[in-house]
Formats: sequence, C-alpha cells, structure tokens
Amino acid sequence: MNQEFFTHFLKLSSPQIFIIFAVLFGIFFCIKRMRDKKINFSLRMLFALFVGLFLGFILQHLAAYPDANEAKSIVWFGEAKHWLGFFSGVFVSFIKMLVIPLIFACIIKVIIEIDKDMKITALIGTSLFWILFSTALAAMLGVFLALSFGLGEGFGQTEGTRQIREISSFTDILKNLIPSNIINAMAKENIIAIVLFAFFVGICAKNISKKDEYAKPFESFKNLVLSFYGLMMHMTAAVIRFMPYAVVCMMANVILSNGFEAIKTAGLFIILTYAAMILMFLVHFALLLSQGLNPLTYAKKAFPVWLFAFSSRSSVATLPLSISTLQERLGVSSAVANFVASISTTTGLNGCAGYFPAMAAVFVAAVLGVELDFSFILMIVLVAVLGSLGIAGVPGSATMAASIMLAGIGFGENFMLLSLILAVDPIVDMARTASNVSGAMTSALCTAKNLKAIDLQIYKKD
Repeated sequence: MNQEFFTHFLKLSSPQIFIIFAVLFGIFFCIKRMRDKKINFSLRMLFALFVGLFLGFILQHLAAYPDANEAKSIVWFGEAKHWLGFFSGVFVSFIKMLVIPLIFACIIKVIIEIDKDMKITALIGTSLFWILFSTALAAMLGVFLALSFGLGEGFGQTEGTRQIREISSFTDILKNLIPSNIINAMAKENIIAIVLFAFFVGICAKNISKKDEYAKPFESFKNLVLSFYGLMMHMTAAVIRFMPYAVVCMMANVILSNGFEAIKTAGLFIILTYAAMILMFLVHFALLLSQGLNPLTYAKKAFPVWLFAFSSRSSVATLPLSISTLQERLGVSSAVANFVASISTTTGLNGCAGYFPAMAAVFVAAVLGVELDFSFILMIVLVAVLGSLGIAGVPGSATMAASIMLAGIGFGENFMLLSLILAVDPIVDMARTASNVSGAMTSALCTAKNLKAIDLQIYKKD
C-alpha cells in the first residue's frame, strides 16, 4: 500500500528522483543568483535553454536512450518526466490564466488612448491598415514556410487524423465572430469574439467622452482601465520572470519525451524563423517599392535600428531610435513617426504576432494530425491579425501570442505541445524583434507616403 502511494500518487518512489530534484533545484538556485546579480534576462534564458538541454541528454544517457515502450518500464525515468512536466505545466497555466483579461484590457486601452490631438482620421485608418496588413503577410509567410518544410511532421505521436470542426460557409464564419454571450465567449477562449467586444467597448467609450454629461464618468472609466491594464502588465511581468526556470524543465522534458527527434525539430524551427525574418525584410522592401520608396535607402538607414532590436530583443527599448531615425534620416513627419512607431509596439508585431504564432499553429496541427484546408489557414491569419491587437508590448509577448493563437483556432488545451518551441525562445526572439521593428518602420513610411507627410529630399539624402 505504501509503495502504491509513493509510486502512483506521489510519484516519488525511486532514489534517483531525489537526486534529480537536487540537481534541478541547484540549477534553479544558479538562475536565481544570476538574477540577483542583474545578469541580462536573455543570458539567463540562454543558460536555462542549454542547461535544460544538457540535463535532458544526461537523463536519456543514464536510461540508455530508451524507446517509448522501454521508457514505461523505467520507474525513475517516468517520474522525472512527470515532475518536469508538472513544473512546466504550472508556468503554462499561469500564462493561460492571463490571456483573456490581458487582451481585454490592452485593446480598450489602445482605443481610448489613441492620440487625442489627431484630427485626421485618415492617419489612424491608414496606419492601422499598413500595420495589420504587414502582420497578415507575416502570418501567411509563417504558414507557407511551416507547410513547405513539414514543420511538426513525425514529431510525437498522433492517433489518426483529427478534424478540428465541421466545414462552415464564409458567411457563417463571419456571423460566428460576433459573440451572442461575451461571458460564454470568454469561458470558451473565443479570442476573436473578445477582441471585437473589447473594440466595441473602447470605441463607444471614446465617443461618449466627447459629451459633457459623460466627461467625468469617462475619466473614472479610463482610470479604471489604465489601473487594470497596469495590474495585468505587472502580473504578466511577474509570471514571465519565472520563464527561465520553466525553460529548464521544458527543454529537459522535451528531450526525455522525444530524444534526438526534438533537437532535429527545434533546429528546423530555428532555421525557419530566421528564414522568415529575412523574407519579411524582403516583403517590407516590396511594400516600400509599391509606394515609390527606394528599399535600399531604407535598408542602409534602418540597419543600425535592426541591429539594436536584434541584440536588445525589445521593440519598446528600440522605440526612441526608431522614431529618431524615421524623422531625422527618413524624412517622416513627427506626428506620423511618433504615432505609428508607438502604436506598432502594441499592435502588429510582424514577428511575435505574425509568422511565429502561425508557424506554431501549423506545428501543433501537424503533431495532432489535423488537415490544414484553406478555411483553417484563413482562420490562422485572422487570429494572428486580431490577436496582435491584444499583446500590447508585453514581456514574453510571443509566448502570449502563441497562446492566443492556439486558443483562437481551438487548440487551447494543446499548449503544452509548444514546450519545444518555447524552450528555444531566446534564439528565435532576436529574429522576431528585428522583424517587429522593421515592420513598424515600414508601416510608418508607407503611411507617411500615403498622407504626403514625408520629406523625400531627406529620405533620398545619403
């Protein structure tokens, strides 16, 4: 009876598991010491990545690289997978807990705070078009690359082919985007419905603020939204702070569960992410060329901004450099440069909200054996665009975008399949951030050209 209690309930029946715990908590202590010494978060993530990878291979080696059937008979091996999965799962649960309230708060904040001094609605409409259009192109690029190279195929085990939903007509799909019960939509993690409702709330709140009788109530509402937004950002930052610890467990568990196949798949995902970054630069060049702007001039002047974004892994930290480059070196008017570059840190995000979650969606679909038809691909692109409105500059925004994507296409319960992708996050985040910043600058330039708010002499000047 006691043996059953420790084996099946606690899963702490082997002496090896206590040694593994000691090693794991020793790694956690090292990560904490790195944080106490103010070592860069990126370096801590890379440390966690490689240590988790090393730990997974050591455990695989000690178990003599068992196949799936052999692994079931090794008690300590199964217990190690259980506890590593538990620590990973706790982190994932906290991330998923924040998705719905964070989207709701972020979108309402974006709407009610949209530049009060802007009298030309064309600026808002044009800039949002270019920001979201480039994100849609990024999502399509991510789907194309993932499908072309079979990302996720042969990874893990699938039980036949699953159908995600019945085939619906285009009008039914559009009609179902409007929630008849917002509480039910939140409970079911209907991301698109939540985005539309939040937009509706934000727009109506913006409109009533212009009426004298609602001016004071609106200020109270606005303060409530800003306070809630600040609270959600603080909670998100608190959760993301523990990401290095989770990455150790994720990477080790992925290696234990999948062995060398995991490294092969991770390597492919990294390669495809950097290929997507390069191809997105070419897409940005094509967008500029369509507006009569020389893309080589843009590349030459924007390169220092890309490099800073790539190394800092922060779109927000790059914002001052982006704005100054747009104004001083590319001739964009102050209003357009400040508005578009700023809103692009909360909306769009070609890398984090575009090709990255799209590739993640195809990866999960392939693992689950789901057939990707045209309507499913269209839904991925739509969720990527709308989801990009709800991750407002959050630290670890790509993790949140991936969670939003899976929830939006009906795979919310399969988030743990992204453990492999999240484990290599530090490597791919550099490419994503460079894409985000380049997309923001391209959107600003296209907007300025459309609104005749660009000094072409400054743009062409060396």
